[in-house]
Amino acid sequence: MKKIRVAVLTAAVLAGLAVTAAPAQAVSHCKDSGAVYICEYGVTVQKLPDGTKQEFLVGTDSAVWTRWNNTSGKWTGWQSMGGVVSGRIVVIDRWSNGDPWKFALSVPTPDGGRWVNARNHEGVWTGWFPMPDPE
Repeated sequence: MKKIRVAVLTAAVLAGLAVTAAPAQAVSHCKDSGAVYICEYGVTVQKLPDGTKQEFLVGTDSAVWTRWNNTSGKWTGWQSMGGVVSGRIVVIDRWSNGDPWKFALSVPTPDGGRWVNARNHEGVWTGWFPMPDPE
């Protein structure tokens, strides 16, 4: 009888080990021109009509950070755009009406939603708002 109990107990312990959740994957950090960001989300680049670029990344604080260059190629420092992001930044032109200077960023949030921050022709951002349903 003792051997059966030991066998049952051993089987129960092994079964418990089999269903134990694996530890969460560690988030890796990368560096780019003074910014430390979440590698898995990458750096998103938007090219503008005058040949300049604007870069976006998710910092270790889970906020969106941006910098841009001028026509001479000189880059600004990184500036926070805020937000709480849980994935890659996507550039969309849903509200551009054909204006190449207007675009928006779409980001996933930890609660499963998507938020947007839209840039107008002059480079002013709206601030983050929930992604509206398609029209």
